[in-house]
Amino acid sequence: MRAADVFIAGGMPRVTYNPRNDLKLEDTLKDYMDNGYKLISVTGPTKSGKTVLVNKVISTDNCISISGGSITQDSDFWNIILDELEVFIPDSQTVAELSKETTTATVSTGLNILGFGAKAGLAGGDEEERTKGHSFKRPTSLKQRAIKALEEKLPVIIIDDFHYIQQSVQQQIIRAIKQPIFNGLRVIIIAVPHRAYDALKVETEMTGRVTQLSIKLWEPEELKQIAYSGFKELNVSCSDEIISMFAKESFGSPNLMQEFCLRLCKKNNIFETQEEIKELVLSNENEFFEDVVNSVTSKVAFERLAKGPRQRADRIQRKLKSGEIVDIYSAILHAIAETGPSTVITYEELRKSLRSVMQDDLPKGNEITRVLSKMDEIAKTLQGEPVIDWDKDDTRLFISDPYFAFYLKWAVRSRE
Repeated sequence: MRAADVFIAGGMPRVTYNPRNDLKLEDTLKDYMDNGYKLISVTGPTKSGKTVLVNKVISTDNCISISGGSITQDSDFWNIILDELEVFIPDSQTVAELSKETTTATVSTGLNILGFGAKAGLAGGDEEERTKGHSFKRPTSLKQRAIKALEEKLPVIIIDDFHYIQQSVQQQIIRAIKQPIFNGLRVIIIAVPHRAYDALKVETEMTGRVTQLSIKLWEPEELKQIAYSGFKELNVSCSDEIISMFAKESFGSPNLMQEFCLRLCKKNNIFETQEEIKELVLSNENEFFEDVVNSVTSKVAFERLAKGPRQRADRIQRKLKSGEIVDIYSAILHAIAETGPSTVITYEELRKSLRSVMQDDLPKGNEITRVLSKMDEIAKTLQGEPVIDWDKDDTRLFISDPYFAFYLKWAVRSRE
């Protein structure tokens, strides 16, 4: 096999897929599919394997997958449903024009010629009008026709990145599919943890009809299994020391672990399964991880957070112990990086870290919390998942994107 087909970062791994059996994730999802009559919300940190799990368990037969990022209004959702189920609806003008010179029966035939007719289901459920003694069918709305098709065919609906959809649109969708779910439609939504209960928030009548499947970040031993199974397939060996280091630097993300393993193979000129077993070596770990960090997209998020809400000439400049002159936004990002970075940082831990990276002029407490709140707002405006999440009530900062944590360590902390 090709190494690129063994270690797959961001796609659907097969050789290196780890079901994490101890968590019974597959069993829970299969049980939902067997029981039904509820909506299931699959939640977990970004790049923790939510989509891979769902795609592994759910057959592609009679399944409709929808990306939340493609839904800006509820009609987008219904159009995708109609397209996937191959339901075609003529507009009212087309039907009206055909009806002027024909009877109802002829209209139906004409629509079939145009590619509508049977698939559109005009003979059942559409509203009938009479004009000049002739009757014709006026198609129902996209939503009504899509719901009818869903109840007839009962496909499995998977909405990935459900949290990308505006709440007002979420409400319209959930409210509309509530009855089909009651009638047996299986609906799976995939979201980040703090948006786990969006379906309930936007439609309170879904209480009791939503079940949760929470996915945690991966433990080191779970990540190591990716390396073990992949290296075995390629007939190469790698020291436990290197594999353990990769697991630690992955920050709980199987995607990063896949990325590290593939790059190590390529650095050792391993591009496919070897006829004889070969040993993988890593001569310079710093150089290795710095090469990886240059290819990740977290630099954009870092620069946007470092810039702050707007560039201000009067922002106080502070000196880091490294000699670099920065403002408070950059100083706080350096302090976050100095924690490891940890994926969960308390306010006190952050203040302590600020003292360790700054030469003098430590910001006051209210300045720190104000900046963290602003960073939280900025993170939510960036494309993709927010890389950080500041809980002002619990005064804890969460690094919710493993790639951002990796960037902080190898592009920020490593140069200090």
